[in-house]
Amino acid sequence: MTPSVANFVLIHFPLEKGKTSAEADAFLTKRGLVLRALNNYGLPHALRMTIGTEEANRLVVDGLRDFMAAK
Repeated sequence: MTPSVANFVLIHFPLEKGKTSAEADAFLTKRGLVLRALNNYGLPHALRMTIGTEEANRLVVDGLRDFMAAK
């Protein structure tokens, strides 16, 4: 592992249907939350979340919680 400092968080998703990064991206986008898909960077199972305000970060965390809890 290489220590680093960045203004984003890399979020990995399972391959399980209904829980993939593409499905999470679509779910969050419907809520007006835009994360970056990383297919072009060789990370097709991850999304990149830029660190924002505390309020914005909480909205994304809440959205991710709802997405992962959905059936």
